Amino acid sequence: MEWLDAFLASGIRFTTPILLAALGCLATSWTKDLNVGLEGAMLFGAFFGVVMGLTTGSGLAAVLLTVLLGMVAGALFGYVITVLRVNVFVAGIVLNVFGSGATVYLLRSLFGVKGTLSDDRIPTIGKITIPVVNDIPIVGGVLSGHTVLTYLSWVLVVLTLLAARHTVLVRHMKAAGEHPAALATAGGNVTRVRILAQAWCFGLCALAGMQLSMGQLSMFTEGMTSGLGFVALAAVIFSRGRVLLLALMSLGFGLSSSVAVQINEEIMPPQFAQMIPYVVALVGLVVLARTSRDGAARIATPAMES
Repeated sequence: MEWLDAFLASGIRFTTPILLAALGCLATSWTKDLNVGLEGAMLFGAFFGVVMGLTTGSGLAAVLLTVLLGMVAGALFGYVITVLRVNVFVAGIVLNVFGSGATVYLLRSLFGVKGTLSDDRIPTIGKITIPVVNDIPIVGGVLSGHTVLTYLSWVLVVLTLLAARHTVLVRHMKAAGEHPAALATAGGNVTRVRILAQAWCFGLCALAGMQLSMGQLSMFTEGMTSGLGFVALAAVIFSRGRVLLLALMSLGFGLSSSVAVQINEEIMPPQFAQMIPYVVALVGLVVLARTSRDGAARIATPAMES
């Protein structure tokens, strides 16, 4: 049973950055400004989390400052796509490329190292061990021994679900994407809502990045997100704006990432094992596309017959 405990615990750890980034991106899907730059935003979060940690010596201060920086950057990104009317897809692609190159440049120019920044002074994000529960087989690996951000991510799932059902803010976000003219007529500020969605997205992506650099590890490595931002984006697209389905998809991708780590090299070459999460994401998107096409065909056929 030890392998199952290890598998589930690893799956929960991999799920955390995917879920955080996906929850952030969900708001941009509501406003119809789907942010495809999750990978770049997560890289910046991972890098500046380490920088702030080294500067302040405090993990909590690093988290708060990095999230604040992320939200400011998100507001700027939102301004660019709403006021300056830059195509959001193009801006997201640029963000991914810029994030990959800028973090490498900053790593070498600020710290004079290539590849990996590792320092004993980098603070870590604390882990919570639940007494008694931690000793229960299987359950202990799922519920205990994870970072604060892991528990926060699932709290955010509940809060997002409640917000989607009961708050005016989420209704305004959806209206800004589906009926912006109606929202403006009702007195809502469409531009402000769209910018707020991007700020929220960048803030959670910063948390996702810090989970990698200060939660799972205590270092920054070039390209350490390894495509998890794209996996989170796939979860958002597949969920179609539904919070619970988004959480389940993120968990599924996290477990598939854990499978890639747990597979022995004698069974499968590591290069193929590392492809598993992305193959799962690709298959999911193909199924989604076929389902959408079949549904549209069923709607169109009665209309043509009538």
